[in-house]
Amino acid sequence: MANVESDGRALSEKRTQAFVSLSVAVIFICIGLPLWWNTTKVYRASLPYDEIEQLNQLKVRYVVNLKVVLFGQQDPVALKEEIEKKLNTEKGDTLISAEYRLTVARKEMTDSSMLTELKTRSMQDLDDYFQLQNSLVNAESQHYSFFVLPHEPPELNTIKGYVGKHFHSILFNDKDSAKLASVIMDIVGNIFVNEQEANRPFNLASKRQFVKDSVESMRAQKSTTGLQVSFTLLNSDPDSVLAEWDIEAAVQKYLDPFLLNFPHLDITVDSQVLHYSSLQINPKKDGKIFSLHYDDLPHMINPIEGKLGSHISLYPSLNFVVYVPSMKHSPIYMKNKDGELSSSNAFLSPQWGGIMIYNLPPTTTTNNTKPQKITVEMKPIMNVFLSQLKLLLGMMSVNLPNGIEVRIADDAGVTKWEQESLMRLKTMEYLATSTITLTSLAQLLGKISNMVINDHIQQQVEQALGAIRQSTTALQDGNVTAAVFAAKSALRSSEEAFFDPSILELLYFPDDQKYAIYIPLFLPISLPVLLSLRQAVRWYRGHDKDGEKDKDKDKQD
Repeated sequence: MANVESDGRALSEKRTQAFVSLSVAVIFICIGLPLWWNTTKVYRASLPYDEIEQLNQLKVRYVVNLKVVLFGQQDPVALKEEIEKKLNTEKGDTLISAEYRLTVARKEMTDSSMLTELKTRSMQDLDDYFQLQNSLVNAESQHYSFFVLPHEPPELNTIKGYVGKHFHSILFNDKDSAKLASVIMDIVGNIFVNEQEANRPFNLASKRQFVKDSVESMRAQKSTTGLQVSFTLLNSDPDSVLAEWDIEAAVQKYLDPFLLNFPHLDITVDSQVLHYSSLQINPKKDGKIFSLHYDDLPHMINPIEGKLGSHISLYPSLNFVVYVPSMKHSPIYMKNKDGELSSSNAFLSPQWGGIMIYNLPPTTTTNNTKPQKITVEMKPIMNVFLSQLKLLLGMMSVNLPNGIEVRIADDAGVTKWEQESLMRLKTMEYLATSTITLTSLAQLLGKISNMVINDHIQQQVEQALGAIRQSTTALQDGNVTAAVFAAKSALRSSEEAFFDPSILELLYFPDDQKYAIYIPLFLPISLPVLLSLRQAVRWYRGHDKDGEKDKDKDKQD
């Protein structure tokens, strides 16, 4: 009887242990693992991967409207055929191509006094005259206009055409339609719309075609929506000469009108004066002057790099430095590659800025015990810096065809066609950079499956894609201003998505680090649970077999 009770008690204990083991295993598997999985899983919002992949085949087509107005007896039909023939022969299968929309019309001169007046006007007066004629000039952003006058040029007989500061040019009497068409295409291809240079920033940024860097592409800042422009006055010896400048008035007079032409760039301006700051140069005595050789110019930047404060800006910085040498080293003149004195006494450093040496006036003497105050003349300095800034922003140098003259820009420092040309180039650059950024983001997220994709990243990617579509549509409509702002928005959204902190924090989190974290946590818990579960399962199997044997014995009895 005692043996039966002890066996029953042992059986009950084993049954309880097996039940507890199974309960713990069920809780661990059915509740613990799903809870751990759901609380540690990575949230990944869905992205339009198919649309991003299609960006690799993105081809940009932009519209260029050309209008030719004939004042003479030229045949407009024949001239249009000649121009279209040249346009068709120069087209090719490229990533970026221009679609030219051409109209040729004849303007009847009903008033003979008007024709006489046009003959007597100067080239600049003619440029201003046609700009004021609303009946002749359409909206500037829509047409490049060519006005063909029936007489010889009023100033120079050898001139074939004159390009104004707006979106039109003036041509003169040429009854040969083929020659006139050649002149028009020279102006379009070399000045107004240079397709080869328009393709270059897109190809360089997207890396879809090998393109050798040009001087302009290496000189300008790459794919930036804003710039920090810094003006610095270096006074090397304030004990003898105390230089002062009215940089605020100069910025308002010269720089602000220039920057108004580039609303797509977020440009901030600051200035500073540094005393006892030298370029650490060793000018050579050359007669009554000191000279700096061309090879010595790059070494002038490093000593002052840390003092300019360009690292405090989120945008790339362009530095423009005016250096006032000491009296014992005055005057200093720079020499160019050919060993000749530089006319501007300044040099440009690609993607960095420019340095100009401002020599002391001849009236400055060394006999005074007190430092002499001099006021820096800002006009020549700002003219040099504006010309350098145009190059650093990416403006292309124009190769003028023979017989073509270009009107020099006014105080704004840039013509309307230069402004639109730069905006077109920046549009291509922004589009290329944003597409390659989105493509790289999609590839990165596809390779690293545990990387978080939050909803705001999804929104930024969709905004970037929508802005790319808007920009390409605006280019097809011939609206360059809308295109560059949309491309700028695409670049910002794509970069914000790519450099989002939630992505960067998991960018360097490999699988071996996961194992190093989870194994010490789960292995000590899992082994006892699995072993007890194994024993419980074996016990239940053995108990079922014993029960079946007892049943068989009862039947036999």
